[in-house]
Amino acid sequence: MNCLIKQLENSTINKIAAGEVIESPKSIIKELVENSIDANADEIIVEIKNGGKKFIRITDNGVGIDKNQIEDAFKRHYTSKITTSEDLDSLHTLGFRGEALASIAAVSRVEVITRTANEDYGTKIAIEGGKTVLKEDIGCPIGTTFIVTDLFYNIPARLKFLKSDISESTKINEIVLCLALSTKNVSFKYINNNNTTFKTPKSDNMLNILSSLYGRDLINSLIEVNHENEFMKITGYTSNLNYYRGNRKYQLLFVNGRYVKHNRANFFIEAAYRTLLPKDKHPACFLCIDINTNLVDVNVHPAKTEIRVKEEERFLGEIKNAIYKALREINLVKEVKSENIVKKASVINNENNITIDEIFENSDSTKIIDLNDDNFKISTENKENIKSITNNDIFSDEVLKDFDSSTKDLIKIDENINIIKEDKDNYDLNVSNEVVEIIDDKESLNHVDKDTISNLRYIGMLFKTYILCESEQTNEFYMIDQHAAHERINYEKYLNQIENRNIILQELLIPEVINLSYEDYYFTINNKDFFEKIGLPIESFGINDILINSVPLIFIDVNIKYLFYTILDSMKETGKNSNLDFELNKIIKNACVSSVKSGDNLHNLEIKKLIGDLANTKSPYTCPHGRPTIIKMTKYEVERMFERVQI
Repeated sequence: MNCLIKQLENSTINKIAAGEVIESPKSIIKELVENSIDANADEIIVEIKNGGKKFIRITDNGVGIDKNQIEDAFKRHYTSKITTSEDLDSLHTLGFRGEALASIAAVSRVEVITRTANEDYGTKIAIEGGKTVLKEDIGCPIGTTFIVTDLFYNIPARLKFLKSDISESTKINEIVLCLALSTKNVSFKYINNNNTTFKTPKSDNMLNILSSLYGRDLINSLIEVNHENEFMKITGYTSNLNYYRGNRKYQLLFVNGRYVKHNRANFFIEAAYRTLLPKDKHPACFLCIDINTNLVDVNVHPAKTEIRVKEEERFLGEIKNAIYKALREINLVKEVKSENIVKKASVINNENNITIDEIFENSDSTKIIDLNDDNFKISTENKENIKSITNNDIFSDEVLKDFDSSTKDLIKIDENINIIKEDKDNYDLNVSNEVVEIIDDKESLNHVDKDTISNLRYIGMLFKTYILCESEQTNEFYMIDQHAAHERINYEKYLNQIENRNIILQELLIPEVINLSYEDYYFTINNKDFFEKIGLPIESFGINDILINSVPLIFIDVNIKYLFYTILDSMKETGKNSNLDFELNKIIKNACVSSVKSGDNLHNLEIKKLIGDLANTKSPYTCPHGRPTIIKMTKYEVERMFERVQI
């Protein structure tokens, strides 16, 4: 092989360099829209087809490109935004590298129509693979229109790595939304496959722009952030404790008008919410940060979404303080509501159409937290013609006795009573690892079979959380975590229903209407089949609104809105084309929260049934999250602790 060193051809150099700047259709749109913003446009239209792989058009009313300079604009490292390296320390534009247009032209077919205020007519130029194939005069308004087609037509290896149209569209949706939020007094219109997806107002008020992009639930939860000192200024909005999501996609950071990604900043945002939100839930947050340009380096990566900040610890600390201050200025009194209004249950995909008469209503232990900016007061709704029973009623001997003999005056109690309550403290078992065996591995499975679990004798309760049992046959002592055990039971019950296509649905007396952002609505409607499969039928109900008429019976005590958000966020994170079983498992693990909680008082009959149901599961030894459900100690190990036997 001849290993002579030689210079690459310009076309090859351009294609290689373009790979750093243009990774997907999303990259093209980001670069072109940023150019429009730098050109002082206040109206920008973004159009795509087929996920941007075949067609992209960006139209603006900016200053335009001079006829004599338009070809120079497509040469690498030609730019109007900086002159020397010192200019990098005081950037006030989004673009500056002079690489975007050259990179786009190197890997696609580009057509540009542009005109400046000093010209009587415009110019049209066409470039293919970096070479000009057409240049002519044309009548057009002041501004610039870019049309990009056939991305990566000359680099098949890159083309095959582009994802589906829906996946690429989702990425474009996200970046256009971020660009619309980053710029004040600029109107954005976004068109996807000839359908106008959203349009933002020309406003200097971020809340007005947010309102055109997101659903009512999010907008109504927002509280203003306003924090300023000699180091930096932070403005924007963050969600109260009533709104949270399953991922951080609703945390957007804009530094000096530029959308940036900063993982440590996300961590400090959430540090202000520590102990205030459920585990693994994340607030929504939209922050605009103004800081001296000398303190920020945006020239970290060609994509210009990563930054370095001098005095970073102070920078991050100010972000946390701004959020913390905003949260402390609102009233955090919790409002308790009872909202479980349900009708008869039905079974989907079952010819016999099973009907269940259970009605769950107004349990004292069912608490829905709702924090509003105006009034905070405790209220409950009294529903007519529906009887209610409290936990104490359910667990009393008198009620259970009456239930055994007659059901005329009582609501039927489901065999698996689902109780929603705030999870109490997690209790640690301070027992030596030498004498406690956690039943969560294959070796343990050989020692503890399901028959042993089903034959355990209940002897008591510890900390209102751990069920104490003994096995007379094996002389062993067992502790069962009631919450972990019930999670396992519910988890397998729901999986079996999905596999057998007989999900028991509970129809809602009052359907749940959820107003979504344009992006979430688009994603939901395109995945209706998946929601149907898991027992959550979705109907379109107007502009960005969906309607939920029923939910799986196992989730009836769950806040329906947040059940939907949990599933939606999990789907968006894993992707529609991912392994379906893995996706379902993740969703169920996150959403199956209707289990008995630590601190719930269970009656003896309920405890015995829970033990029996646990024994009948496929994997009774751990909860769906991998935590142990049961531990055991032999009689010998107990006696050794009391020094009744020799060690």
